Amino acid sequence: MTTPLPRSSGAVRAAGAALVAVALAASTAPAASATTTARDNSGQVQYVDCGAASGTESGSRNQPWRTLDQVNRLNLKTGSSILLKRGSRCTGTLAPQGTGQPGKPMVIGAYGRGAKPVIDGGGNPETLLLKNTQWVEAKDLEITNSGNPGRNKRGVRVQLQDFGTGTHYRLTGLDIHDIRGDDTKGTEGSAGILFSVTGSKKPTKFDDVEVSGNTVTTVDREGIYFASTWNNRPVHGDYDPDGPAYLPSTRVVVRGNTLKDLGGDGIVITATDKTLVEHNRLDGFQRRSAGYNAGMWPWNADNTLFQYNEVSGGETTRDGMAYDIDEGTFGTVFQYNVSHDNAGGFFLVCTATGRLADAVIRYNISRNDHYRGIETCSGSFDRVRAHNNTIYIGEGITQTVINENTTNKHDITFTNNIVVKEGTGTATFNLKNNAVTLAHNTLANIRSTPGNPGGSTADPRLTDPTGALPDGLRLRSGSPALRAGTPVPGSPRRDLYGNPVGNPPNMGAYQGRGVAGPLRPTATADADNAS
Repeated sequence: MTTPLPRSSGAVRAAGAALVAVALAASTAPAASATTTARDNSGQVQYVDCGAASGTESGSRNQPWRTLDQVNRLNLKTGSSILLKRGSRCTGTLAPQGTGQPGKPMVIGAYGRGAKPVIDGGGNPETLLLKNTQWVEAKDLEITNSGNPGRNKRGVRVQLQDFGTGTHYRLTGLDIHDIRGDDTKGTEGSAGILFSVTGSKKPTKFDDVEVSGNTVTTVDREGIYFASTWNNRPVHGDYDPDGPAYLPSTRVVVRGNTLKDLGGDGIVITATDKTLVEHNRLDGFQRRSAGYNAGMWPWNADNTLFQYNEVSGGETTRDGMAYDIDEGTFGTVFQYNVSHDNAGGFFLVCTATGRLADAVIRYNISRNDHYRGIETCSGSFDRVRAHNNTIYIGEGITQTVINENTTNKHDITFTNNIVVKEGTGTATFNLKNNAVTLAHNTLANIRSTPGNPGGSTADPRLTDPTGALPDGLRLRSGSPALRAGTPVPGSPRRDLYGNPVGNPPNMGAYQGRGVAGPLRPTATADADNAS
């Protein structure tokens, strides 16, 4: 799929670069023969080679440590580094006792030439554990833990327990795979990468976190998960007035990671403020969990921005959607994302006994997502705005475009969107109250369309909806959706493709001029799907 890099991330704009390629390039950035750069602070670089011949061990390059237990027993000086030899394999848990400081982070990485060094957790609960430390960076490692399948375990766990504010964490270039954990989540759940705040005595949070360019493959249950015991406020159903108060982690970035074959959720953000989740690729989730899981979503978090992500291959309808705005969230924005081929659908907006408000779903693309486009849960929420999205429902797929599960108050506007159904199967709306406001949408071949002032049922003339994404969902010259939308306050200046948003805007996610060239013949809608 082609998409520009976001201006907000500070990256150089690269219109036409593939999002998937961006994620893969980030995940493979460290060269296979490179040595992790580490400052030698008064000789405090500890070398580890678990395949070294017996002999004197001092932690030097010529006399490396041969086991992780030896490293774990060291009282490392501030800013020390631990480097594992490329091509070697260590079994057990690496849990270093040390920390870094500004300008002198503790680095855990690789040296020598060859493949990334392997840490095999050997069935232990932890593989790489970074507890009550800060100014730490882990990079260029392969991490696995398939032993004792079905038991609670993690690939990388960064944990703060009654610590206060921990600062500066970097996880980059890690290949995490076959973490065969149990079906739990939360601060003690099984995950590929888990950031967990635990304890209740001292207010604790993370600050300045970047998880970037990693691969997370074949993991049960969670891919990348942030959780905290300091999460109590009366906006979610798990609120405990006697528990630790709400203290969100800050300056969190999850960028350019590739996730595949996950038992449960992909990327979950909880108890944070202003987290950025961008340029991640997830293919295959909710594959083995008995619980309810989605691709990428926040819970009990504020001002989370998800952009330029791609999610596919969600299984089951529990929940199985690509994206979710969940309970206790405020100011969440999903923009410039792609969803396709998910059994559970495109989007969930869900609160049970709590609240959520001020959510925006804009300039996203959904193709051939099954079951439901946007589904709501039973609770109430305010000011959810879905505008300028393009939803294509192809051959053999049946979808409820908006599915309300309740008659409780739901304040939703659905504006300037394009929804197209082609081929067999049906597309319908299931609206149970008058709180969903539709206007200026193109609803083509939808059965029993709801009221849609300023809208259209005409073919929007998509360029090639079964072709490459997102280019196949642009608009052809002469499309009735061109400049047919209505201005939406607070809209971004550009669309997913890098085009400026006009006034009036187009309907749908594409805001450029009509694309010249022959129109791909539109498939005939199933007779049962006619309005």
